[in-house]
Amino acid sequence: MSRVRSKHWPVKLVSTVMLIVAASTTAFAAPATDPATAAARLNLIDRQRMLADMMAKGLCFIDLRVAKKLHRNQMSVAQYVFHSTLENLKAGNPGLDLPAEQNPELIETIEQIKLEWVKYAEPLNSWTGGRWGKKQFALKVYEVDEDYTKQLTEAIEHYRKVLVAEGSVKENAAKTILAAGRQRTLTQQIAKEFCQALSGYKPEETPGRLKEAVATFKDVTDKFAKGDKDVGLEGEQPGIVVDTIAETRGLLAGIEPIIDKAASGTKPPQEELDLVASSTLQLLRQWEKITSTYVLLSKD
Repeated sequence: MSRVRSKHWPVKLVSTVMLIVAASTTAFAAPATDPATAAARLNLIDRQRMLADMMAKGLCFIDLRVAKKLHRNQMSVAQYVFHSTLENLKAGNPGLDLPAEQNPELIETIEQIKLEWVKYAEPLNSWTGGRWGKKQFALKVYEVDEDYTKQLTEAIEHYRKVLVAEGSVKENAAKTILAAGRQRTLTQQIAKEFCQALSGYKPEETPGRLKEAVATFKDVTDKFAKGDKDVGLEGEQPGIVVDTIAETRGLLAGIEPIIDKAASGTKPPQEELDLVASSTLQLLRQWEKITSTYVLLSKD
């Protein structure tokens, strides 16, 4: 797969993505069996779901003519980070203090994701390779994205089982990291399905999936705020988590009426489309912060 030239990326966008990468890799100085390292690995593999949805979302927003330049660059950066994360998880990266993977089961899992990635990258690259706006390539990406998301979910669950079984990460810590990571993914899934509902993609399914994604996001947000055992927590949570959750609630409240319009088949005005695009990216940053907090707390 060819790498996108970094000179075309806006500095702010690159800084945002690299901040996400750095936050997810700060615990890698320890050996592979160290709990903090295992939790960080779990976080990295889970983040791939979000990146896949970010790519499909970006493509859809471009077709909808919403912040086209921004979303082109988001797609390029997400594609690069997705590919490099798989390479780093398997072979290690001295610059990130990330050792090579030693567990044969997890190496096989990474290889399978890489193999399936080719199926995702092929229509994506066809669409971006001078064929902007060609609907058939966009539809193919959406279809492959649905299958790939399921495969990634299965791979992440396998990762969790292996790490918990070998004692590298505690069951509740893994549950919390993956629940927070799922929220991170839902920010991009909601944006993607919001856009797809407006573009007419699978009209008999997409509006319902959009409503379900929003409902799940709100429900899990409430569980984190309460320190619910369903997300591996117990009792009051750190101030940074509580404050960040309050911010995410405000962001979602600001765009939920717009999302409801899309789910009901009404296209919002341009300024509201732009607001959903920017707010879901802010929600992603907030849940990335929460997820990274629990990765660091897993060391205790």
